[in-house]
Amino acid sequence: MFQRLTLYRTAKAGPVILHNSLCLLNSSQTRQLWIQSTRIVQDRAPGSQHPTPLQKATGDKKETSDRDFVHAILSASLTKRDVKGYMSRFKNAPAGKKHKEHKDPALRVAPIVNLGDLYGPAKAIAESPKYIPHPDPDLEPPDPDFEPLHLALVKIRAPQTLDDITLEGAALTLSQLARLGLRSVIVVDCDDCDDEYTPDVSEKYFHSWRNTTLDQANRVVSAIDQFHPEGAMVVDHAIEIPPNMQYNTPGLQLKGGLEIQNSKLVSGPLDDGMIPVFAPVGYTSTGAAKRVYPDDIMLALVREFVGITTKVQQEKTEEQIKELLGNPGAFGEETLIDRIIVLDPLGGLPSLDRTDKAHIFVNLEQEYGEVREQLSKLPLHDSTIPDPSSRANRYVKNLDVAQRALALLPASSSALLTTPSEAAISAHAPSLVDPNDEPGVGTRRQKNPLIHNLLTDKPMFSSSLPSSRLPLPTPPPNSPLLDVSTPATFLKKGIPLRIIPDPRKEPWKAPGPNGTSLDLLNDRRFDFERLKYLMEDSFGRPLDVDHYVNRVKGRVAGVIIAGDYEGGAILTWEDPDESAASAKPPRGPVPYLDKFAVLSRSQGGGVADIVFRAMVHQCFPKGVVWRSRQNNPVNKWYFERAAGTWKMPGDKWTVFWTTEGVIPGEVDEDAEGEWTMEDERKAGLWEDYVACCARVVPSWADHKPPD
Repeated sequence: MFQRLTLYRTAKAGPVILHNSLCLLNSSQTRQLWIQSTRIVQDRAPGSQHPTPLQKATGDKKETSDRDFVHAILSASLTKRDVKGYMSRFKNAPAGKKHKEHKDPALRVAPIVNLGDLYGPAKAIAESPKYIPHPDPDLEPPDPDFEPLHLALVKIRAPQTLDDITLEGAALTLSQLARLGLRSVIVVDCDDCDDEYTPDVSEKYFHSWRNTTLDQANRVVSAIDQFHPEGAMVVDHAIEIPPNMQYNTPGLQLKGGLEIQNSKLVSGPLDDGMIPVFAPVGYTSTGAAKRVYPDDIMLALVREFVGITTKVQQEKTEEQIKELLGNPGAFGEETLIDRIIVLDPLGGLPSLDRTDKAHIFVNLEQEYGEVREQLSKLPLHDSTIPDPSSRANRYVKNLDVAQRALALLPASSSALLTTPSEAAISAHAPSLVDPNDEPGVGTRRQKNPLIHNLLTDKPMFSSSLPSSRLPLPTPPPNSPLLDVSTPATFLKKGIPLRIIPDPRKEPWKAPGPNGTSLDLLNDRRFDFERLKYLMEDSFGRPLDVDHYVNRVKGRVAGVIIAGDYEGGAILTWEDPDESAASAKPPRGPVPYLDKFAVLSRSQGGGVADIVFRAMVHQCFPKGVVWRSRQNNPVNKWYFERAAGTWKMPGDKWTVFWTTEGVIPGEVDEDAEGEWTMEDERKAGLWEDYVACCARVVPSWADHKPPD
């Protein structure tokens, strides 16, 4: 039992409850004091006086598991917003909401926590109207205290290539997720990258392959048994291959895929607190065993848990099923799939257009097609990479299974692609420290991406951060893209993004003497009234529409709109002073972020990242400038994303820019060394940035000090 008020166990067997005082665990001194004063003793079942046989056999590893669990929570670096969001999504069962109780009180499981908000459902989505079927008077009213069982569908690829330490470390992390309220259902994938098969042509290899697969599934079970008190079990004879089985069906598959022929084979272990493990073996109606795709099992489990059972598929058309998707309660509320997790030695998704060569976050609604096309064009002709074409194909498959699964799930669900080694960080992180490092250098534990993602519902790092600010090893410029595993990728169904005009078709360029043609009030591609409401809600003050529209007339470069006007930006071209026009060569208008807003109910949910990333990557990839009051609490966020800043002397503004190489300060003609034309141009840009920020006149109707 944890002898500390901030982290304790309930009287029932089950998970750990995180008290709101976790919000206080932000300073290093508080964390160190907490670690030193926390004593962890043997965990026992309620009412028992002696450890269970499993606890006797794994006592040392259980103590290690408890210690690593504490470190995993502390290293997640939670903010107060994270803790609040986590507590709101994973309700505390003893305090109110509860699961359907198991017949054996000792095996009742009460998942506790889930944190987040786009990166948890954007609140605007969560609060939008939903279809609610008319209640049946013959049915019992829903239990207001009911709490669904939160699940993660986890695919472990190539477990046969993992050593025992890595596999046990990943098992430890999955047991920690269960203690935090997220239970796992695991699918084992023993296929090699180059093992492109169809179940029919591989029949001659089936028996030896099946033995290997079952051995690995049992190996996974043994690893989990060491840390998860309720244990794990291999589930067989649950997957049915229908006569009309459709393989590799792209997009949303509601019918024609693998089916769960006996749901009790899945729900039974879950009711007992166990972790079910599936090998990729299915059975025909005649009882013949066949090899099936692991990804098809993942999708079959998703359909089963959201209620698209065999009976529903037979009774409803695809259009009727589509109408009910994403509506909680439409097919039942006993389970909620929060995460799709793929543990693949290849890691996350690589990127061609980032210096770190990694996709940190993918907003599927906006980016799925673009990312998939990019993955299909990865460089494949490198002799140093074993079978690069198969590796590239594997990335596409991982993206596809995440997208197809999330298409069936609520907007709050998400996917995480990472390596088994990263998933095992909580267990073996201390061994990664270089003994030759200076004392206190490099000894901080690495964050576990699965724990961090559950507690925050966010990627490991903000996707809008410049690559240079990410704490990731940057591959050498000429290194092959596929020669190492990629950092974790976080995926959400997300929200659509509109950019007007579309820079892919009409690149944003500085206007001529007649200015730009985009008219905020009359452009039919967006609703200015909703943009106005967005800005006023975000800034908390009324906009002087006439003054604003007249000020930016002929200057509007474009508009970005995220989701249903949950966030957005208005960007303009601003003229600096006369010196820019007289420079040799003359410098034109400056790209300026005039308005950047997120609805107050959607703030902290990742919408700002989506808008900002679109601005700097698609609209103004060469750089953009903006200003903010020096006491603006958002400035910390701006500082992290800006390439340079300048506090205007004698003023209340801070100037930010994303342009690389800008030289702040006046040109010193007498400075030693040669001052090149390029240096003068970069210094001139700084002068233009400061000048245009000084000249912009606020347009707020309350006439208070501007933001």
